[in-house]
Formats: sequence, C-alpha cells, structure tokens
Amino acid sequence: MSKKLNLALLVCDTPRPQVLEKYGDYPKMFTSLFGRASKDRQIEITWQYFDVVHKQEYPDLRDLADNRTFDGIVLTGSAASAYEDEPWILKLVEFVCKLRAEPYRSQVKLVGICFGHQIIARACGGSCEKNPNGWERVHQVHQDHVNNLPPGFHTLATTAPHTPVHSMLSDDNQCITVQGHPEFVRDVVRILLTLRRDAGIVPEEYANEQLKRMETEPANDNDDEWMIHKFIDFVLGDLPSVPLDHVDSETGLATGPNVQIGND
Repeated sequence: MSKKLNLALLVCDTPRPQVLEKYGDYPKMFTSLFGRASKDRQIEITWQYFDVVHKQEYPDLRDLADNRTFDGIVLTGSAASAYEDEPWILKLVEFVCKLRAEPYRSQVKLVGICFGHQIIARACGGSCEKNPNGWERVHQVHQDHVNNLPPGFHTLATTAPHTPVHSMLSDDNQCITVQGHPEFVRDVVRILLTLRRDAGIVPEEYANEQLKRMETEPANDNDDEWMIHKFIDFVLGDLPSVPLDHVDSETGLATGPNVQIGND
C-alpha cells in the first residue's frame, strides 16, 4: 500500500533565464528530484506551490490546523539574503515563526534549502550573515551562511572553519535544513558560477578554479537523491533519531557516536 505525502513549496525566487530555459523553475526542479527519490518507494507525493515573493501567498493556517492539509512545507533557495529586511522576507520569517508554535509544531514538518535554511535559522532565534570567509561551492556557490545556531537546534553537517552550520535539525524534530541545493544538477552550478564570475560577483580566479575542478569531479546526482530520500523519511516520521554529535565551530572537528572518519 502506497503512502501519501502532501507538500507545500514556498517559492522564494525564480532561477536565472539561462537556467530556467534549460531546467525549469523551482517547482519543476523540486517535483522532479522528489519524484526520482521516491520512485521505488510506493510514495505518492502531491505538491502545491506558493509564490512568497511577488504574490506573497501562503498556505492557509486555519485550514492547516483543522485539516492538516500539508505534511511538510519546503522553503526554496533565493538570490536574496535572508538577513535583509525586505517586506516579503519579514513576512516569510513571521510565517515560519507561527509554524514553530502549536498546533503546527506537531503537525507539519519544515524543510529549508539554502536561503530557506537561513530563514528558518533566523525565524527560530539564530542568525545569518555574509560569510567573512568568502565564497564556497557545495552543490551551489554561496556566500551567506548561518553563523549562529537557533536555540533548540543542533548541527548535522559542517565545513568548519569555513561554514560551521551546513545542515541543522531542531531538537523537537520539526525542522531540517541544508545550505546546499540538492535540486541543482552539476550544469546548473556551472551556469550560475559562470554568470556570477562574468558579472564580477564571484572573484574570477576562484570561479575559474572551481569550474576547472568541476570538469573532473564525479557527478553528485546520487548524493542529491540520497539527501531527498532522507528528507522524505523525515517528513514521514520514518527517520530514526540518533545520539547527538558535537562539532567544534572553530576547528570543524567532530566527536560523538556517529563519527566514522573524523573530519573528512
């Protein structure tokens, strides 16, 4: 018997035209990736999409409370910075704050991707900023990052000392986030990095180095699907809890029962 999963996608941006033409918008990317990750699992996923930037539309909270219309809400990435005080960003932060209270806390899961990762951190009492360590390429090229964990969260992944919080989980098991873009195939990252280099946003030397490395690095599509597989398990409540590890934000050294290979 198949499981049903009702998801809402809070669309926080539209990809650049060069990406949009070749790979589609965020609704298409996320629908495709979640579909690939669930195709052999007898999971039926339905989506509703909400433009939180231009239309500032959101799932109805009363309907969500009374009818549990969504099992999970996914926040996409964006070229905007989550620490800015644009009206639509403040509205998004306020919406996430509301979801962190009952009855929503125990009814709906939150998944944050890149900008969404940072928005959840900000809404829950953490902070984000432009990284003083500069640009970093991990499933995308980012400069903003979460510099302080929210209370009641712990780190799941790190590239410290560059980016201490690459992924985080709330202790109440409602929120899971990641700094990377699992919905981006390698070519999307290549297109965006080239555009940012040519516009003078990313330093030319750094961009060229990363583009050269991408020519020889193995594709990471299986990693992306593995991650979304875990996110689906999380929303379904099937992801087992594990004892917490500790990651030193200064050195990146990890200690704890789940550490297998030190700080690789």
